[in-house]
Amino acid sequence: MLIVLITFCFTAVFFQIINLQIVKAEELQFRALDQWTRDVPLQGERGGIYDSTGKILADCETVYTVYVRPNATSDKNKTAKILSALFGIDENYLRNKFTSGVSEVTIKKNVSKEKIQIIRDSGLDGVYFAQNVKRTYVYSDFLSSVIGFTNIDCRGQAGIEAYYDRYLTGKDGSILTEADLVGREIEGSQKYYLPGEKGCDVYLTVDYGIQNFLQSAVTEAKEEHQAKSVSCVMLNARTGAIVGLARSPSVDLNNLPRNDLETLMYLSKNTLVCDVYEPGSTFKILTSAIGIETGAYSEKSGVFCPGYRSIDGQRIKCWKTIGHGQQTFRKGVQNSCNCLFMDIALKVGVDTMYDYFEKFGITEKSGVDISGEGKGLTIPKENVKNVDLARMGFGQAIAVTPLELVTACCSVINGGELLRPYIVERILDNAGKEVFKGQKTVRRKVISESTSAQMRDILESVVTEGGGKNAQVAGYRIGGKTGTAQKYENGKIAQGKYVSTFVGFAPADDPRYIMLFIVDEPSGGAYYGSLVAAPYVGRTYAKVFDYLGIKGSSTEPEETTVMPELIGLSPIEADKIMNEIGLYYEYLDKGGSVISYQIPAPGSEVSKKITAYLESR
Repeated sequence: MLIVLITFCFTAVFFQIINLQIVKAEELQFRALDQWTRDVPLQGERGGIYDSTGKILADCETVYTVYVRPNATSDKNKTAKILSALFGIDENYLRNKFTSGVSEVTIKKNVSKEKIQIIRDSGLDGVYFAQNVKRTYVYSDFLSSVIGFTNIDCRGQAGIEAYYDRYLTGKDGSILTEADLVGREIEGSQKYYLPGEKGCDVYLTVDYGIQNFLQSAVTEAKEEHQAKSVSCVMLNARTGAIVGLARSPSVDLNNLPRNDLETLMYLSKNTLVCDVYEPGSTFKILTSAIGIETGAYSEKSGVFCPGYRSIDGQRIKCWKTIGHGQQTFRKGVQNSCNCLFMDIALKVGVDTMYDYFEKFGITEKSGVDISGEGKGLTIPKENVKNVDLARMGFGQAIAVTPLELVTACCSVINGGELLRPYIVERILDNAGKEVFKGQKTVRRKVISESTSAQMRDILESVVTEGGGKNAQVAGYRIGGKTGTAQKYENGKIAQGKYVSTFVGFAPADDPRYIMLFIVDEPSGGAYYGSLVAAPYVGRTYAKVFDYLGIKGSSTEPEETTVMPELIGLSPIEADKIMNEIGLYYEYLDKGGSVISYQIPAPGSEVSKKITAYLESR
């Protein structure tokens, strides 16, 4: 019995040793390390945000958090005096904090390396520095409503920063220092460095060059027309990728008005994705497609416009109050005749119109990977009267987000596919491995190929023969539709306030891009979309064609030259070379001392009619 008892005891001890030395070894080592060390956190670097060409848009810089452990501070008065002078904090406040019995006092966040060095040189003990990261935006207000911003702890709060925060956020590390019972660092003790991990890098579908053109257009339009705001978005009509999205006014992401929440939200809000508005005549693109697809109308169908329609006892005017007279369906679209679109809606009927609203994605979110997306507003189907349906036909009594509208219009001209718009092309981890890939997603087929082909042809005629002539680009085929909508305030029409828009796509026979341009409350006199918005769409497409090297149909012989190597030269040197060879050029950014970026590439043969683009940083 004694032998059995001894054997049992030794067996129990043996298994407990195995448990402590092997099974629980890692846990116990961690607990022991935690007991005899104090940690200084190292915040993991946040991943970068890049455009589709690899240009960095959002980056990080190393900053520090300064804190004091009073138990480890030999001269609290001196420490309070020096830190007070350095950071502008009341000296008595710091002194009282240091003597209050707290174990740790946070002094200041986002401190630069220069100030950290001053503290180190002062010889203070008990002062520690936690390494953090501070988000920096390379181009300040560039793409601000899309990129969004982070809080002081570098966590996403808006835009891409918020939507993809779990990818962008890095893994924190720390420096462990051996300390005594009250937290004082043991002289000559060992330090343990546990490195953090950088977050993933996010690459957008946005092209830096195209985005610059859009941003210039909205800025110029806002100034020219003294508008409340101007915004535009351009999609790849074949995939749904967002290649550019701009708004004016915008906000400097490096200098946010965080103390004024209302201003911050207004300037940083992505209105193209979040807000709804009455689309006006641009909605007629959808009504036209519904009319043809259902067989209610054909291109050659006739319609008479006396300048109004009387519906449910109400007189609804055409924008041309004297009327367009007798016209075909095609001519009615060119003239943007309200009577035609009222007739289509009434003939098709409530049930079918609402079915197509759903098919076009008007009543649902598009699924874009940007935070805060809104969705369209419609009158409950059971409450719709004929007068309501007639107004919906030409873009009133219905509200959509701009992104919903341009996505729906895209399906009309791309063969009938309703695509999910997306703005992130790919995400790479810190080892360069792809962990996410954005791609074309067809939500549903809305209209037939034949209807889409007819609509492309009709909408091209709007630009060549109708109200969209100001969007023409010599040598290129552009299609589109103008829009001018009245604004409402407190349920009533706001006199003199309009939203001027234009939807344009190119090339018209095989669309590659589609663009929506919105001028909110132009006050310079003109307010029709054909005069206010269409010209900017044409000018922007002209720049995009040059930038991408898309040639027009001009048969004139082209004079060519070789694009010189300009990277590394000063702007003055680059200007001289470009002028000598007679090649027109523009600067995307001219804020630096040397040329850092150029399109076309050095050594390529280019037409002298193109515009080259340079950047100096």
